[in-house]
Amino acid sequence: MQLGTEEVERVVGIGVLKRNGTVEDFIVNKLLESLKRAGAPDPDLIVRSLDIKGTVTSSELSDKVQLLMLNLVTEDLKWHDAARNYLIWSVYKQVWGKDVVRAINEGRVRFEDAYRDGFVRWFKTGLELRIWDSEMASWFSQHIDELAKYLDPNRDLLLTYNGVRTLMSRYLLKRLDGSFFEAPQYLWMRTAMGVAYAELRYGGDPITWARRYYDLMSQLKFMPNSPTLYNAMTRLGQLSACFVVPVDDCLSRESDTNRDDTECNFGIMDALRLAALIFQSGGGVGYNFGKLRPEGDIVRSTTGIASGPLSFMKLFDTLVDTIKQGGKRRGAQMGMLFWWHPDIEKFITSKSGEQKDMQLQNFNISVTIDDYFMQKALKGEDIYLINPRECPCLYKTWGEEFAKCYESCVEQIKAGRIRIWRRINAKELWDKIVKSAWDSGDPGLWNRDLANFINNEKLPGEVINATNPCSEESLYDFESCNLGSINLVKYVKDGKIEWEELARDTQLAVRFLDDVIDVNKLPHERLRKRVLETRRIGLGANGLADTLIALGLRYDSPQALAVSDTLASFIARIAVRSSIDLAREKGTYPAYKHSDWAEGVLPWTKHRERLDKFSSAFDKEAVDEYLEILKVGYDDARVKSIIDGATAVLKGYRALDEELSIDASTIGIRNGSIMSIAPEGSRSLIAGVNSSIEPLFAIAYIRNLTIGKLIEYNYTALKLLMGTKTLDESTRKFVEEYGILPRNHPLAELLRTAHEIHWKWHVYMQVTWARWNDSGVSKTINMPSETPIDDVEQAYRLAWLLGAFGITVYRDRSKSVQVIYTGVKGSEAKPAVEVREVKPKVEAKVSYTSLSSLKDKLVRIKGDGGKSIEEEMVEELGETDDPYCKTGSCG
Repeated sequence: MQLGTEEVERVVGIGVLKRNGTVEDFIVNKLLESLKRAGAPDPDLIVRSLDIKGTVTSSELSDKVQLLMLNLVTEDLKWHDAARNYLIWSVYKQVWGKDVVRAINEGRVRFEDAYRDGFVRWFKTGLELRIWDSEMASWFSQHIDELAKYLDPNRDLLLTYNGVRTLMSRYLLKRLDGSFFEAPQYLWMRTAMGVAYAELRYGGDPITWARRYYDLMSQLKFMPNSPTLYNAMTRLGQLSACFVVPVDDCLSRESDTNRDDTECNFGIMDALRLAALIFQSGGGVGYNFGKLRPEGDIVRSTTGIASGPLSFMKLFDTLVDTIKQGGKRRGAQMGMLFWWHPDIEKFITSKSGEQKDMQLQNFNISVTIDDYFMQKALKGEDIYLINPRECPCLYKTWGEEFAKCYESCVEQIKAGRIRIWRRINAKELWDKIVKSAWDSGDPGLWNRDLANFINNEKLPGEVINATNPCSEESLYDFESCNLGSINLVKYVKDGKIEWEELARDTQLAVRFLDDVIDVNKLPHERLRKRVLETRRIGLGANGLADTLIALGLRYDSPQALAVSDTLASFIARIAVRSSIDLAREKGTYPAYKHSDWAEGVLPWTKHRERLDKFSSAFDKEAVDEYLEILKVGYDDARVKSIIDGATAVLKGYRALDEELSIDASTIGIRNGSIMSIAPEGSRSLIAGVNSSIEPLFAIAYIRNLTIGKLIEYNYTALKLLMGTKTLDESTRKFVEEYGILPRNHPLAELLRTAHEIHWKWHVYMQVTWARWNDSGVSKTINMPSETPIDDVEQAYRLAWLLGAFGITVYRDRSKSVQVIYTGVKGSEAKPAVEVREVKPKVEAKVSYTSLSSLKDKLVRIKGDGGKSIEEEMVEELGETDDPYCKTGSCG
């Protein structure tokens, strides 16, 4: 096909502004050749469709070309691959230079040779720019040629277009002029090298382990948290994603007036300073502000009046506006407050009602509850709000000890020895929590009793009082965690799961995360001491929705729950076995002797105990319903076929409960905590799968960009629709209008999206993974916009009952700004979708989403200065956001 006169005239006279500031004439044939090499099905079509005039930047021209190709993917998936190839070759051009790329195109140099030769130059560039850790660089300099030969350049083609975009927007290292000098395979090898260097301490060979870690990551089977990818082998070297920092009831430990105060170990300004350092290095922070005296209380040192926790939270909120997380993303924070704190009602409504989208926009917030409060709320009994300054035992205890402390404090109130701040009905407070969550998605809930009960570390005299920003990690003060996720769909072959391969890679992932601890450069001595004391890691899962689709299982079904339960239990048992083996090889973690591990207790046995003895006593019917659903799933013939072989592999690894219990108590264990289900965020985009254990969010949605409109499809759904030839014109129009498939579509049951799934199934999936977890599970309980408040109340209550560590709900459009907008087309009826195979039946309400009239999903919340407080979009077509990541900085 040749360009006509009109098309030629449209592109004649266009100037292209290059990165170096020069302007060159736009050459049509040059673009056509690039498109052909990228594999575009019809390069002429792209050139004919270009509508540009005057002078454009090279990046703007590139974005327009990519946009045109991406909007053609529903006609032929080769357009996606062409857009990906076109984009990644723009990276190669910056990394290796135009001359090398030209030599490859002309056949004078093999692509693989150029890629591997470039790795040697990459290492030298890092030395020249003083990016590398000097000790690591000195050691690896002797092995660069060897590692270069091991690279597999063709693994770049495992990345999706969005995967490449995400790597470009945050992860690939750049020169001082902003150009890339790191290609994707260099990133994987750098991360592998930086982590494997830890093996030297134990007499191991870093090269051997670097190769194995490289294979695991470059095949997208395992992905560590973002700071590890950002900072591995660099001088900064901070590799942890999440931290908990205490906030004591004083300004600073360094103040002369506080040095003798036993309750002032780490004051407000101490915490603020440390948080700034953590954000700078790429981490996120959780705090419990419940130690701070309430607003209106006396300040003895000045005889002034305290301003309360919320006023100081605003200070931390402002900090995040100022410091970008690791120079890569906005900092993530979790703010928590105990239910018994006198300022709890102000805290509950701090992000809802008139305050919605107005304050604390850099915080997720959660109310710290416990079983004592829940029993009071369910019975409708009165409770007292108590000043932590007068009853410090409240934040120093949990479980039965807390109940004794609280009741003792109440007796002192009744005797007049402690000020009464407020007496309130617990059900009234519970209803306020529920109403605010329905209104804005905040606050969430976190059960401190469950977190401390399940936690096997058990540090003497200490209590876990907070979580990281997304609540997948319940952490002691100053504890941090390095996270990583297994990409589950990589282990689905021919409708079954490759259990042996999954076991091998789980073992390797545990070793990787443990090695991270030894090379991690943390920004404060108290962090370093605590991390080495507990050696906590957080192994999670990614791509569950993709896995269930590949297995032909509907997300909201007993079969999906049973397969998820098997996957979660299998990974947990293999991970514990791996940590025991590491303890035999390298030693136990220092605080092991105080732990439940030393008694042979496995975390999941405590989950079972709580469900059987505690939860069933409150609502046996609800517990039995959940367990019956699991049983229905396990009894299904298809499920039996899928999970066949899992037990045999566990036996082969000596990873059944009895063996694990004996070995944990006799040999020991390397890591105090092991499992954690994180929201994934960027990592799911890089891996090319759906986030964590979430369902599909939408089949398609629209992004309105300044250069045009992009109709973006979920890649997993699109591949299936195209592969089955079920994306006809009417289906495509429906999907692009509503974001879901028509109810009569043959794949409508399999490709169900988050808002089509009843909230109860969301909770069931979360607690199924929580059953095998010792740290926490981050999941969003999505609800349609018309969901009544009562549904939120039931979801919160069920999550507590069934043993979720915490819960977050999000009702569509409950915030004025959200990552992906969803709405109901007013003229359309909203048919109910029946959730089958469950007794009693649950009716799921469907919210049809009209996407064609919606705003850009990347609209940002504006600050006072009119600038965006989230500056993730480095380029116009930059990283696709994860809709489940509320903070914008997950993973």
